[in-house]
Amino acid sequence: METASQPARIADAAIRGMLARGVALQLDGDLDGACREYEAALAAEPQSAVAWNNLGFARTQQGRLDDALACYERALQIDPSRSMAHANRALAQVARGELDAAAQELQRALELDPRNTLAAANLGRLLMACGEMHSAEQAFRAALQISPADAALRIALGTVLAARGRPREAADEFGRAIDLEPGNAKAWDQLGLALLMSHDLGSACDALRHALSIAPEDCAVRHHLASALLARGDRIAAEQELCRILTLDPGHTDASVDLAVLALSRHEAAAAFELLERVRQSNHSPRVLFYRALALQGLDRRDEARAQLEQLAADPTQKYGRLAAEQLATEARSRQ
Repeated sequence: METASQPARIADAAIRGMLARGVALQLDGDLDGACREYEAALAAEPQSAVAWNNLGFARTQQGRLDDALACYERALQIDPSRSMAHANRALAQVARGELDAAAQELQRALELDPRNTLAAANLGRLLMACGEMHSAEQAFRAALQISPADAALRIALGTVLAARGRPREAADEFGRAIDLEPGNAKAWDQLGLALLMSHDLGSACDALRHALSIAPEDCAVRHHLASALLARGDRIAAEQELCRILTLDPGHTDASVDLAVLALSRHEAAAAFELLERVRQSNHSPRVLFYRALALQGLDRRDEARAQLEQLAADPTQKYGRLAAEQLATEARSRQ
């Protein structure tokens, strides 16, 4: 004989099934299908904070941020203590550029559940993006207290330490990440950069080459290796890496400019100018314009070079504005 509680248990099981199917579809990238399952769960039980939270997260992934925030609001009206809903609402707020509100949401999520690793990690990343490196370091360390074997958190902490001028400590964190995930190319790459900052150039090159053995088509890693080789004075090897980058990505601006600088150092102004003119079609950054002016000088097109340098020197707050002013002063002394 069916008891009064059995229909309720059957209904609960059906809702749990809808939520489980929604999560599976979401993980497979079928956001529309996931939303249909969550909406079906809400049609059966409008007071399901879990369903509202999950629907909000799917809407965030779809870029429907207003809808997502409305879902999180409903979830938190039903269950104000739901830490993950606060953490997820912060993601939508970040996407809308509401960084202060997002930070408050993440802090609230951690007040409700100090072991919410996702909230702690996202708070660290948000603080890092806002330039609050001391607070970001604290957030990542708090997250690692909960999940010490999380390689991504180790890398994030190392990145903050490097930004705070502590490359040796950063290298230690990247090393711990590598111990956890030996095949993590990003960890090897960041280790190489930290060693480069520490002026351990040989070890930096070794780490960056290892990163490339894992991700051979990663142009960012290859460019880091080229920078390390240049710091060692190995211009031939650096040039080979820069050329390889342009083979992989012909529009890589930094590699083109670096090759132009190397050409200028060999007094090959025509080759440098050709590279810089190609870049200038889509990039008018001060760095490109400064070295283009030097190439014009090398081609004896001095009036054009001077006009370009004067334009850059008009903004002495920028690095290349100051360099342009110094170049103009040197040229003026040479004419005396």
